[in-house]
Amino acid sequence: MSPVRMLIDCDPGVDDAIALLTAAHVADLVGITTVNGNVGIDHTTRNALAVTELAGLDIPVHRGASRPLVNDPIDASRIHGATGLGSVTIPEPTRGIASDDAVAFILDTARSVDDLRVVAIGPLTNIALALDADPSLPDRLGGLTIMGGAAVGGNVTATAEFNIWADPEAADVVFRLGGPLTMVGLDVTHQVLLGARECRRLRAAGTPTSVLAADLLDYAVERSREMKGWDGAPIHDACAVLAVTHPELFGGARRPVALELTGTHTRGMTVVDERGGEPDDSHVTVLRSVDSRSVVRHIVDAVIAVGSN
Repeated sequence: MSPVRMLIDCDPGVDDAIALLTAAHVADLVGITTVNGNVGIDHTTRNALAVTELAGLDIPVHRGASRPLVNDPIDASRIHGATGLGSVTIPEPTRGIASDDAVAFILDTARSVDDLRVVAIGPLTNIALALDADPSLPDRLGGLTIMGGAAVGGNVTATAEFNIWADPEAADVVFRLGGPLTMVGLDVTHQVLLGARECRRLRAAGTPTSVLAADLLDYAVERSREMKGWDGAPIHDACAVLAVTHPELFGGARRPVALELTGTHTRGMTVVDERGGEPDDSHVTVLRSVDSRSVVRHIVDAVIAVGSN
């Protein structure tokens, strides 16, 4: 079976970096678009270029939106560090971006690549802009998967997950107009924790990418321990990649989902209607369960393999 052809829209970001390395092994990664999110667009774009170059990957990177649709830019630098890669130093990339028009690249790739899977693991600004430019985009995709939201709870507020909270107006556009989509939210990603054992295995592999991933994971685990008292760190974005390439490891159901845009305490909340009803009531598949042990193993295996090529 041919590998899934995938375009990743991202805001690297510690877990985005590991997701890119994972995708490069488990999928046919045809392109990367960047967006303002965990850190500003200059850093997210530089990080995408640097990570792929370190891995020896010839994958085009297209710079995208530098700000949300409505609000001023916000970031998660207190979690991901000032550059987005925690305290990890990575060589400056020697190659540049393929373009500064991520939206055009998304639309052109959807027209030229059959059964393209778009995996959006940052704020949904680029995807919303692409839908505005061409509302027929969903008809040409094999699927849209997002890392974002939650059926219950949040991580940046009591009710909102960061990628949605960072640009809820964009998320509202995507959930309403983006066609069939799969939501990989905190309900799943908080079940998939990587910790000391995975760090040791990555470091023992000794490749540039496995050592990078181990360094990033060490940073993420320490932040997770400080903030939540956990012994491991959720690598959210790699879960969304594997939900596309290994869907048998995840479980969920179609549910109506609405975006809260105005609530004083709930702005950015993904309101998941759990009352049941007919599956045809919604085009959103909300994932809730995961074979966490297998997903962890696949992430580590992929990072080691891509660095050994």
